[in-house]
This record gives sequence, structure tokens and C-alpha cells, in this order.
Amino acid sequence: MIAILNRAFGITLVIALAGCGVRGPLFMPNTPNVPPAPTEPEPKGKLYPPQTPPSTSNSSPAKQ
Repeated sequence: MIAILNRAFGITLVIALAGCGVRGPLFMPNTPNVPPAPTEPEPKGKLYPPQTPPSTSNSSPAKQ
């Protein structure tokens, strides 16, 4: 029983030391800075950005 555990531990150790094939030095990834909080509250009850009303004049004539 001990021999089986020793072999399992040895195989696990070899696999762990082999890693996943990633080469090169280990490093911490660069994370982007957090944007500052908005100074003004978001407007409520309004469309943002404001939409323009549809125009009634049609500059292109309809094809007939």
C-alpha cells in the first residue's frame, strides 16, 4: 500500500513540476487604473444623450 502511495505521489510531483508548458518568467499582469467617480449625478427622467425629434421635411424624394 505504501508503494502505491509513493508512486502516486511521485507521479503527481512530476506532473506538478512539469507545469502546463508555459515558458518564461512569472509576472503579475498589468491592470488598468480605476476611472474616477463621476462628479455629477446621472440625470433622471431624461434621455441621455438627448435625442433629436424626427424631422417632418423629407429631403430625398420617394421613388415611384
